Amino acid sequence: MKTSISTMALSVLGGLVAMNSLASDAVGPGDSDSKWVVGGAVGTSNNAYAGEDNEGFIYPNIEYNGERFFVKDGTFNLALGKKGEFSYGLLLAPSGSFLGDESEYRNNAKLAGLIERKYTVEGGYYVNHTTDLGRFHFTMATDLGNKYNGVTASASYTFDLRVGDWYVNPVVGMAWMGEDKANHLFGVSQAEATSFRDAYEADSALNVFAGVRGRYELSEHWDVNVAGGVMALGDGIKDSSIVDEDYLYHTSVGVNYNF
Repeated sequence: MKTSISTMALSVLGGLVAMNSLASDAVGPGDSDSKWVVGGAVGTSNNAYAGEDNEGFIYPNIEYNGERFFVKDGTFNLALGKKGEFSYGLLLAPSGSFLGDESEYRNNAKLAGLIERKYTVEGGYYVNHTTDLGRFHFTMATDLGNKYNGVTASASYTFDLRVGDWYVNPVVGMAWMGEDKANHLFGVSQAEATSFRDAYEADSALNVFAGVRGRYELSEHWDVNVAGGVMALGDGIKDSSIVDEDYLYHTSVGVNYNF
């Protein structure tokens, strides 16, 4: 599968010869067009892993909207080119798990004794198709840190709407997780199995999601964001003996400074 990723990436790079301008992919539907966006958000979500309660969270938001290089949603991206309504680029993204730190779950009887799932970095490419209606976004990536050696892919569509002074952006999509990554995050080895926790070898999983974000500009520099969404987990994840959720939910409210 790694060979397949490399072949497809080379095809994209080869096609750049015919492209006539740089991509402008940093700013998506409803996003601020400022070069820097710095802020934070608070929210709540549920946890897929057994024995874990709903959680509140606080997280920082830092975005850089360069012409070619941009930082968005925790990923590092390099725009390579554009042809008509299509644009292409490369991406890097950190990949982690709630099970990445044993101190987070050692007091949970349903998870105690699981081996830590090491953090890694995923790399791959994206393809966008952007119109006045919104943007279709496709990504494919593989593990660059040699922790699970698998492939993930996602496809989503974000609508570009205005309601009064609000930018409103519904999104629908799906995220496919190959069996290697699914097993890395949700599998249970024979050594980890107990009388109440069965061994489990995960299959690939297709997760379907939907959500909406609203952004309101308070002033030239300040904006507020509200968001919420739900994801239906695929069988390869929810059938695991360490998972007790079929759906993941999240809501958040954030404030950003744009400059």
